[in-house]
Amino acid sequence: GIAVVGFMESIAVAKQLASRHKYDLDASTELLGLGMANLAGAMFQSYPVTGSLSRSAVNDDAGAKSRVSGIVTATLVGMVLLLLTNVFAYMPLSVLA
Repeated sequence: GIAVVGFMESIAVAKQLASRHKYDLDASTELLGLGMANLAGAMFQSYPVTGSLSRSAVNDDAGAKSRVSGIVTATLVGMVLLLLTNVFAYMPLSVLA
């Protein structure tokens, strides 16, 4: 159930970006990629994997042309978690939600 919903969300975003930038999209390749990611994640008790609607939209609007933007974002999030965890410890949970 959840995998189908995740695939439908991912393919909808992919179709929108593909039509905007005029490139071909193969839904079966997208399904295979998500399936392999979920299979690998299941071995480590992870959450179901889907494409990121908000991150894709922000990267597209910012003009990102490669996957380096994802690496930069992940690095920044990691740095914030490492360096600013003490600041977040005193915030109410409702603020962090």
